[in-house]
Amino acid sequence: MRELYHRLYRKLAVLALLLALGQPLLAQEAAKRITLMQYVMQERPVLAELVTKAGLTPVLSGDAPYTILAPPEAELAKLKDLPPVRIRAVLLGHILEGVFQEKDFKDGATLETLAHTSITVCRKKDYTLIDGLRISGDKAQAKNGVVHSLSGKLNL
Repeated sequence: MRELYHRLYRKLAVLALLLALGQPLLAQEAAKRITLMQYVMQERPVLAELVTKAGLTPVLSGDAPYTILAPPEAELAKLKDLPPVRIRAVLLGHILEGVFQEKDFKDGATLETLAHTSITVCRKKDYTLIDGLRISGDKAQAKNGVVHSLSGKLNL
């Protein structure tokens, strides 16, 4: 009887381990089914408010691929009182056309934002800088792009 309990316990332990290992994969797959706008609405409320005020909801809800270089929420909160046209310009300066994983940012590259401004990439051994701002390890994958967290707001 004791041996039966040990075998059952081992099987349950293996099953629990497999389920635990599968959770990150399930979360990643679920994330790939939501749009950038849905992600922003769920995880970045200040950014969502600004995107809506700037009229950029259709851009982040569509099928076209984009990369958002998202400043911290505290930095974005400082923009709330600006006119929608100015908010739109700032936000477009933080969005790239296409999907860029951090490894895709090449040292010395100059990239054009949707605001038609240029940003410069600087690769270090363990991290990436965009116009001097560090990309943090936080990133979110969506079905129409990716969101990278920045250490601050780009100067546009």
